Amino acid sequence: MTYFEELHGQIGALASKQVFFIGGSPKSGTTWLQLLLDAHPAIVCKGESQMVNHLATLLMQSLEKQNHLLAQKNATVFAELPPVPLYTRDDLAYLIAAALLLFLAKAEPGAGVAAIGEKTPDNVRHFEVLLAIFPRARFIHLVRDGRDCAVSGWFHTQRIRPDRDTWEFASLGSYAEMFAREWAIDLAEASAFAAAHPGACLTVRYEDLVADLAPTLRGVLDFLGVASDAAVLAGCRDATAFARLSGGRPAGQEDPASFFRNGRPGDWPRHLDDTLAATFRRAAGPWLERFGYS
Repeated sequence: MTYFEELHGQIGALASKQVFFIGGSPKSGTTWLQLLLDAHPAIVCKGESQMVNHLATLLMQSLEKQNHLLAQKNATVFAELPPVPLYTRDDLAYLIAAALLLFLAKAEPGAGVAAIGEKTPDNVRHFEVLLAIFPRARFIHLVRDGRDCAVSGWFHTQRIRPDRDTWEFASLGSYAEMFAREWAIDLAEASAFAAAHPGACLTVRYEDLVADLAPTLRGVLDFLGVASDAAVLAGCRDATAFARLSGGRPAGQEDPASFFRNGRPGDWPRHLDDTLAATFRRAAGPWLERFGYS
């Protein structure tokens, strides 16, 4: 058996499992949810492939350039012969699916794995594309209070880009104003997708995961069709406890230099004054209300 045949069989087997995708606004807790699910014995969930928001665009551009070359050859060199076939959108979908499954295959899921997923926050804006490529896929939209996301995103920017001269935003205020608009777009797109495809998309609030982990996570596991008994839930909880992920800090003990900075919902009032909070509400107020963020 050639390497191609072996690999094609491997990713074909993955496609027969329950494929799922996690998406949500930046800093909404998608990484924690990914780790929770990856700790399940019947789930492999990795991130981030940056597939649909990055590599898919490059693949599309490559096929367009190749088609342009082939079309030129058809019109000139081979004008008197049957034209060479061009690549189609279905071919592009196949290449995206193969690239994504190849990424997932690197996790080496064992025989007992029933569901395999990928987490990239930007998935939330590409659920429709992913559904067209994987018609049996399931989608999990994680929602967190956008004001907490904005604060967390601001500190995240400071951590990964310490050179302030390279920052696009001069202040937390300008960042939060931008974030409010983007957060509202994310929620609008995901909500429209969920309404258009009943049963394919589950919306989960980050705050519910924190406050009531067991029943909230059980709902996610039931949605994916895997075991959700008490022992499994405890294993997922223990493997991803904030103190374990943060190197020993309890939730609420802040470390701005860590990816796991705080871990406690409702931190935004310490950072957004009344003016900034009002600015956020003007941009995204209906979505704050809809998801219970008063």
